[in-house]
Amino acid sequence: MTSRGLSVVCAVALAAVAVMARADGEAVLLHEYLPPEPNETLAFTRPGSGLVDDAAAIETPSGSIVLPDVNRTPAPATVYERGAESAGSEFRPDRDTSRPTEVTYDDPFSPQLTPFKRLKAYDAVREDYTLYVRVPQLTPILLRGAPLAGDERFFGDLSVELRAGEAVAIPSVAADANPLRLFSTPPVPVELLRDGADNWFVRSTASLRVRLVLDLTTPRAGFAADYPDIPWRALPAVPPQPREHRTSFEQVSKAIGLTPQLSPRQVVTRLTEYFRSFAPSEQPPPVRGNIYLDLALSQKGVCRHRAFAFLVTALNAGLPTRLVSNEAHVWVEVRDDRLWRRIDLGGAGVDLIQPQRPERPQHVPPPDTFAWPTGRDSGDDLGARERDKSAKKPREERGSNGAQDPSGPDVSPRVESAPDNRPSTVVVLEAVDHDLFRGKPMRLRGHVTSDAEACGHVRVDVSIQSSALGERIVGSLVTDEHGVYDGEVGLPRELPVGDYDLFVATPGNARCGAARSL
Repeated sequence: MTSRGLSVVCAVALAAVAVMARADGEAVLLHEYLPPEPNETLAFTRPGSGLVDDAAAIETPSGSIVLPDVNRTPAPATVYERGAESAGSEFRPDRDTSRPTEVTYDDPFSPQLTPFKRLKAYDAVREDYTLYVRVPQLTPILLRGAPLAGDERFFGDLSVELRAGEAVAIPSVAADANPLRLFSTPPVPVELLRDGADNWFVRSTASLRVRLVLDLTTPRAGFAADYPDIPWRALPAVPPQPREHRTSFEQVSKAIGLTPQLSPRQVVTRLTEYFRSFAPSEQPPPVRGNIYLDLALSQKGVCRHRAFAFLVTALNAGLPTRLVSNEAHVWVEVRDDRLWRRIDLGGAGVDLIQPQRPERPQHVPPPDTFAWPTGRDSGDDLGARERDKSAKKPREERGSNGAQDPSGPDVSPRVESAPDNRPSTVVVLEAVDHDLFRGKPMRLRGHVTSDAEACGHVRVDVSIQSSALGERIVGSLVTDEHGVYDGEVGLPRELPVGDYDLFVATPGNARCGAARSL
């Protein structure tokens, strides 16, 4: 497949106004940018210590964090630009139960949540087992004055491509998180919103790329893989599930050992132990009648299969549950009488590709009280492998902030690569925008196959190349279960105007080899 030619032209950002008009005609005051006064120090409250300067460190259970410099506009690692309608509105289960070797990830929070940033949650199941958000309507998120007892503090630092009047999806740290403050650079009015599954969005009257710095607080107990001993009547009611699911649920319930006499805590414990015992497999599960039954009874799959089957089982058992995902990992949240609690079911990938930010501590959650089987592959394990990999890099490779220094000598150990015995793979680029604007998204579509079979859930890196710039990766997409990739990547705002060649490439997975368009 030959590369595609592209023409990149200029774009002009629009100015902002201070008030957004709602559909009912009422004006809504948005969260406002707070410029620093020359002779005044911005301050916030920390429980037990009064006013603290923004430059001072905040002590958290995971280490010290510092509010990012709101006056600086760094080059973003990831730009959040998906609208509410296109930001993963549905989740379709698949039968590719092989373990991914590499996944791309970016963490905008401090402490870093790797790999648990909360990007998309689903809380309802259709008859065909497609997941969706039961209440997609967006409601405003109000700024909270100060953290509550038992809360944990986080700072977020995100680049967002705003489109006037549209809601753009952004990540959050937890289901019950609340913002204390929000800064925008350049200064524009923005509004924070959430849907019924606690997915977060930002909306503005302006159309431009901004840097958003968030000061967040959330109950620390929400990160605990624990569950209180409460009666069923203390839980919020679960909406009726599709009747077609009942027979399959009864089969799975019997395999797990669920009975009406069990308490919510006992049900959560049995579900967690059962779905953590899943194992990745190169062979798809046997076909028994529907994908829920196939995955749950075979106990095959990685994180997304475990979380999907847990969700369907829990909802039918009467437990309020959500599936939560990002580009690297999938887990569940289960509601008790007060809040949503994160439960990791394992099934994480082998390796992460992410920007290194050694100045940000890694989040340390409360202890996990549920048992893990031998050979556990938790999300925490994946994050630890990434931190170990970074720590082993020779100091000569890094600058003062931990980033690699391209001018320094290559002193990394030389390791001879093992031969790649995976089948040959073909990456096809079918369609792409040709006239593009700097700082705006580029949409492209194609597919990946190996031995005439689809390569599902593999990463596809998108690169541009010119004689002056050389080759540069501008974004990544992921194929669906049919091996199709279809989405947008952002072109850097600082990209010189000119003509470029476009390439797509994949590192493959356990079944499909690496490949690149010609």
